[in-house]
Amino acid sequence: MHRYVTTGAAVVLAAASFVSNAQEFDANSLRQSQAELLLQIEQLRQETQQLRGLLEELSFQITEMSSDQKDRYLDLDERLGELVRVQKERPVASATDSQRLDTPDGVSGAEGTSQTSQPSVPEVSDQEAYDTAFQLIRERQFEDALVAMESFTRTYPESELVLDAKFWRGQVFDVLGRDVEAIEEFKALTLIAPDYRRILQVKIKLGKLLIKNQQVIEGQKILEEVITEAPESVEADLAKRELETAN
Repeated sequence: MHRYVTTGAAVVLAAASFVSNAQEFDANSLRQSQAELLLQIEQLRQETQQLRGLLEELSFQITEMSSDQKDRYLDLDERLGELVRVQKERPVASATDSQRLDTPDGVSGAEGTSQTSQPSVPEVSDQEAYDTAFQLIRERQFEDALVAMESFTRTYPESELVLDAKFWRGQVFDVLGRDVEAIEEFKALTLIAPDYRRILQVKIKLGKLLIKNQQVIEGQKILEEVITEAPESVEADLAKRELETAN
């Protein structure tokens, strides 16, 4: 009888010990699981922050690109508008010149002298003339636009818009498939105005046209210049694509 009691007590103690160990194991396991869960949550939080930062950066870049594209289109409209006014100005200048030629040599007095000595002064501002010429491009009157832009550069040689007029002449030549003239216009811009605000766009156009016209090495060199000069720019990405296509 005593042996059974002893045995029973041992069984009870063993069971109690097992339950205690099991409870302790469960507690340790729970603490470990909680720690792992907290670690995973922290990792997810960090990754979320990184993703949020990446999204903000991409959003900013997209905004910049959208704004840049919008500015370019607005600028294009603005430039094209200037060409039309030059077109209107040309007949006025021609009439003035005709009057001078028709004045008899024998006319005396200040009237005859002033007509032959006073230079022709444009009746509109350079901005208005440029807007008029640019309007022709907007209306896809490309041949007239070329004439108007050329007239603008002769009439307003000191205007800050002369470089823009030359830029758009190159663009129009490109649209018309007149590659040789487009190349000449863009090359001239790289030589006379290396700091021109659109010089990267000019070089992209020039590089593409040179490659297209079998002047591959020269074209690739110009595209590589764009990447070197402005590696983070949109134009640099375009230059890389053109180089990949050429290769």
